[in-house]
Amino acid sequence: MSLSYNVRFRKVNLAGRVLLEKEGEIILIDKGFRLRGKGAQDRGEILYFSDVKEISVNGDVISLITFGKDYFELCHIGSLIGQLIKDIYSARNAFLIDALFLKQGKLVNEFDAYFERSNQADRDLGKGRARIRLYEESIVVIPEEYDAFSLSFNFMQMQDFDDDEYLFRVTMDNGTIVLLSQFGNTYEEFQEQFYSQMSHMYQTVIDQFEYLFIEFPKEKLVKLAHFMRHGRAVKMKDITKIDKDLGIKVMDCVFKDEAYAKTIEPLRSRVDDDHLFVGLCVSDGKKDIYRFMVIFALTADNIMACTLGSYEKDLRKVQDTYFFRIIMEQGVPEDQTTQKVLEINQACLLLNFVPDPLYKDKRELKNSIYKYAIRKLSFLRILRSSFLARCPSILPELFARNFERVMAKAKIPQNIQKDPDMTE
Repeated sequence: MSLSYNVRFRKVNLAGRVLLEKEGEIILIDKGFRLRGKGAQDRGEILYFSDVKEISVNGDVISLITFGKDYFELCHIGSLIGQLIKDIYSARNAFLIDALFLKQGKLVNEFDAYFERSNQADRDLGKGRARIRLYEESIVVIPEEYDAFSLSFNFMQMQDFDDDEYLFRVTMDNGTIVLLSQFGNTYEEFQEQFYSQMSHMYQTVIDQFEYLFIEFPKEKLVKLAHFMRHGRAVKMKDITKIDKDLGIKVMDCVFKDEAYAKTIEPLRSRVDDDHLFVGLCVSDGKKDIYRFMVIFALTADNIMACTLGSYEKDLRKVQDTYFFRIIMEQGVPEDQTTQKVLEINQACLLLNFVPDPLYKDKRELKNSIYKYAIRKLSFLRILRSSFLARCPSILPELFARNFERVMAKAKIPQNIQKDPDMTE
């Protein structure tokens, strides 16, 4: 049964012009909201979740802001405004969990807690009661009056339980800090199950590494698994610090296809171990079945390049190489390397290494499962706006010719026309 509330609503455009104003109701439906005026003949207007950029509350006015820059104001709600806000966010968050790929793995358990979220500049990003869903590889926080968000195990920099304060603190790779507290009687259960899932994730990675890198001791593979969770790209220098021979083996796994190794040489020859990042996600170490990601940071040329691919013994599937410009407001490209690698890692791991959302036009993705993610996720928006070109990775002459074109484009500061497919 759909929920409905009596409201006064109006539609306002970017210039502040009121386009529509009515007494009526808001009805929460599966795909969004229906705003309908009084009278049997008024069929109303549907505002889909996929078109809502954000929700804001100012006193007794609720604003639904769209990506089209229009927004809807809801007022005259009376004493039910608090419940309406919760119901709106409940419906929206159910949509966000799928649209933003927040859940990773199967649901383990759900808890009730209090959350506090801030960024690395200590800016408050929200606080309040929330449902905490623990999945096999992520924690999803579903606030009562904020957008849901995810804490992926793959991008947790630090996590700590304070048993004196019954507090869980996690710092993400992007600098976001989240505190979870007030679990009631379920604090210890959450702690136990979280550690269990983290341990299982690492053990799964280590088990496959032990088959793929059978000649190396487990303690070194444990260190590699800590860096390379589910295939995220790691600085080659950090891998060789674990073991130089392990670094060589990792490189062999990525570049074992001769056609790819030859094609990519113009890129590979320009980077050292400080600017080469490699990720392996092994699905069957016994049979040499794995996918890889390799990132080349050509900071002197203002370029980040990324190749995705997979191997099944000698059967290879090397995809295209994708080029991105290093965009920055100040400083030098070298200073942005870590951030750009993180953006690529987040996009590839979150979207299961599917490259389409990295570069395809919005019109091509308008009916895809990635439609909302490319609108809402900041790291994905930045990657898309910095995209330069893609090029086949197993045609040496074509790659070398088009690589020069990419180098030239990267140096042009503005008004760049994208060349999505370099195949001539």
